[in-house]
Amino acid sequence: MSNDKAVNEVQKLLDAWNPMKDDYTNSRFNNYSSGPGAYLDPALQPSEQAKRGGKQPAYAKEANGDTATKYVPYLVLKHLPEGITKNAIYNICTRYGRVSDVRDSKKNDYFFIDFPTVAEMEAVYRALVKNQYGFHVLVGKQKNKQQTEPIPSDNEENVEPANLDRNAIDFENRNYRSSDKHLPRPHFKHTPFVNSAAYDSKDSFLRRNDPQRHFLITEDAHDLERAGITDNTTKIDIDSSKYKYHTGRAYIEMPEKSRKFIDEKSLQSLGTYDPVREIYENNHKSRQTNRPINIGQCENCNRPCDIVCARCREFFCGLECQRKAWPKHRQTCGKEKLNDLKPKKEEQTNISTSVNNQKESSPKTASSSVALLSPLNQEESSEALSKNNLRNGNLVTLTAISKTNIVFIRSKADEDNFAFFKLINEVQSAGKSLKKLTKPPICGQIVIANFKNQFHRAMILNSDNEQCIKIVYMDYGNLDARKLEDLYEAPPQLVNVRRFVEPVILKDVPEMYMTDEIRKFMYSYLNGIDLVLKFDEKSDLISDKGIYKVELIDETTNQNFNKMVIKLCKPIEPLDTDEAFYANYLPQKQLPEGDNIELVVMDNSLLCTGCISCTTKDWAIEVEKFQKDLQVYASSLKEQCYTPRIDELCIAKYKLDGKWYRGRCLEIVGDGYPSIIFLDYGNISMIHVNDIRRYPAQFTFPIYTSDCEIKGLPEQCETKLVQKLEELIPNGSTIICDSVTIYKEDNFHAITLRKLITNLKTEGLIKEEN
Repeated sequence: MSNDKAVNEVQKLLDAWNPMKDDYTNSRFNNYSSGPGAYLDPALQPSEQAKRGGKQPAYAKEANGDTATKYVPYLVLKHLPEGITKNAIYNICTRYGRVSDVRDSKKNDYFFIDFPTVAEMEAVYRALVKNQYGFHVLVGKQKNKQQTEPIPSDNEENVEPANLDRNAIDFENRNYRSSDKHLPRPHFKHTPFVNSAAYDSKDSFLRRNDPQRHFLITEDAHDLERAGITDNTTKIDIDSSKYKYHTGRAYIEMPEKSRKFIDEKSLQSLGTYDPVREIYENNHKSRQTNRPINIGQCENCNRPCDIVCARCREFFCGLECQRKAWPKHRQTCGKEKLNDLKPKKEEQTNISTSVNNQKESSPKTASSSVALLSPLNQEESSEALSKNNLRNGNLVTLTAISKTNIVFIRSKADEDNFAFFKLINEVQSAGKSLKKLTKPPICGQIVIANFKNQFHRAMILNSDNEQCIKIVYMDYGNLDARKLEDLYEAPPQLVNVRRFVEPVILKDVPEMYMTDEIRKFMYSYLNGIDLVLKFDEKSDLISDKGIYKVELIDETTNQNFNKMVIKLCKPIEPLDTDEAFYANYLPQKQLPEGDNIELVVMDNSLLCTGCISCTTKDWAIEVEKFQKDLQVYASSLKEQCYTPRIDELCIAKYKLDGKWYRGRCLEIVGDGYPSIIFLDYGNISMIHVNDIRRYPAQFTFPIYTSDCEIKGLPEQCETKLVQKLEELIPNGSTIICDSVTIYKEDNFHAITLRKLITNLKTEGLIKEEN
């Protein structure tokens, strides 16, 4: 019996023990120290209301009357829309919490909303602020506040403070092993296409041909494309399939069979003017016609041109327009007799004879010409090459995308348009008799480059490596890397012709990492879409760089090009609690598979498991590029804690350097320190919720880093083995893998390092297999 009685007593004591109640009524713990509740009278704090059983404090009565005036939590609404009623305010507030009363002010247009509890007031306050209804929301403050009587328990010196250690890390209930060490992030040097030293050298060709140093600021976002590292899973699907895209530029990819067919038809169909004999000739049937009296309009696109069909003398600006108009043109072609029209001497102008073999050299290349392109003398060349043809309100077209905020544009004024097309035709015609370069060119030299079987003027930016000569296409603006065998000597008459493109900075657009979404939108404007140029010639000029800050407006849709890019660039913190992004939101890049693969080690803090995190050097540089965007975004957010869900993406602060990195939540054990894996480096750390932020939808950077198992190592490596591995494979080092194998289903890689394993076996750190 005595034992049963003792058990009952213990049970009663356990039933009576309520630690949650103790915490709830403890003013040291359950008190508003920040947020809307911090402005309340101390007697209205949750812990004090709980001790009084929800009753109002004794001083909450007016001394001069029988009517009791309760000082309850309330909000003040100011600057409300005209005509709004109490019922409307009540309906809005009751969506988010219980409302006791809605009162209006007799002196002004304020409304007061009373709430039964602080929690209801805070819930409504946060909802109104978040949804931005258009009026101001303030927390009501108590007037004529009296000092409340101190709580005896708070003044007793012998009372021990409550044990409220909420920062203890729970190591026992974790399923994932954290990294043994906090290692510094590796950094990899990125070599720019051109530096200021190339401009400053004595007798620099680069300074003469680019006096404004435009190509110092256009180090662009297309390194991976130039390196030939493409991903077939992320194609840019833009409407017109005939257009291809490379290094920020559009072009037409034409099969060789089609090219030969067009060359033949061009000789048969389009007449070519011979200025010596003053006649148009057709080589197929030796048709001859006199030169047209004046410049005509293309039958297909109505643009001015001076090329005619050899059979009927209808005007066309090129073979493409003639082909498009053929269904209609065939009804009349050749049926009308050709009249001999004597040319007027005063109307004759110099037109090149190089239109014989018309080719489509780019999306913006057509075969029309008017202006004479003559070489300039040495004194005029520098000024002519950098001549600015931009005018506020003019129509322009994009020729190349350099960064999110830097693009190249070309004037579409008639005289500029004609001169540009004339130059392109000159280059194509000269391409058949060009001499290849036999030795590396010098920096700043103008050459002709073979780009996708088409010829273009290019300027040398760096020629240290014959297999990777850095150039810029002068008449488009995009950078490229070509082999020496793809470069030709430029004829003198093409060297000093001015550039037709200008780099501009998109006003108010930030410089961000070029994601696929941004690239797809910006590339869609490379197909010849007309844009209206807006800028102020005085205030928008950056004089030290010789470049303008401009705004571009789509002429057809009136869409602001700048604002659309800003919308895609600027990361916005998710406001909806259900807006979360998980691991499958980001594309995972696979490492190259095969033999003798060079990789860089991003992190080796989990060598105890026989694994390291690796990527390629080109991808490691890409990782560093978007780190700047992460720091700016995370630093702009208010200090607030966030607990991500399992597999949810987040931004987390790394303890060692205090910087922010992309992460994914692996597990939550309830101690305020979820386990986070840093996606771009591979280490796992326990990060406090105060150092975690929500992931924005705009950060769609791929995951370039992969976990790699080293074949031949045990699943669990001993301390001595780990120490030796850290010496042989230091963090940030470059390793040559004998082979790389991909397990796509598990998103895992296995690498072979035979020499490493042999050395470890020799030293007895790995047991020989039987």
